[in-house]
Amino acid sequence: MSLNSKKYSRRSVITFLSGLIITVCSKAANADFKAGQPFRDRFQTYRQTFRIEPDPEEAKRIVKNIIKGRELRKNLISLNAPDIAENGNTVPISFYVNCSMKNDDFPKTVHILVLDNPFPEIAKFHFTPYSGEANVSIRIRMRTSSNIVAIAEMADGTVGETQSYVDVTIGACS
Repeated sequence: MSLNSKKYSRRSVITFLSGLIITVCSKAANADFKAGQPFRDRFQTYRQTFRIEPDPEEAKRIVKNIIKGRELRKNLISLNAPDIAENGNTVPISFYVNCSMKNDDFPKTVHILVLDNPFPEIAKFHFTPYSGEANVSIRIRMRTSSNIVAIAEMADGTVGETQSYVDVTIGACS
């Protein structure tokens, strides 16, 4: 039997080629994703292997590096957090940056930190004038009762900071 005598349907050829393309593309996309996440993967492995204790000095250093010696602007950012959180896995917080969101009066970055967590920096939010409003509501994890710090870095170079203490009944992060 020769190759010329075997007939292939158009459907089988298209099915084979589409399967080949999907396989090649998914392997390339997966390789790109893994290549872009080397530190996060290493971090997750480390975190699962060893129990990390909070370092208050490290938390203060992070806050100091964000502020960089700039004078704090009063009443720039307001942070709403509960006084008591029954479960540290889901602590609802929200913040609002008091600005016009025009020209240079918008926050470039808002940092959320929990000072007594093993890894204090919880989130960073980036805004543009097209964001409309600098207002976010999220749920965070807290290891134990601690101060939550919100720092807004404005486009004009000024910075604002606010804190709120939350008493956590059952901690989450270990």
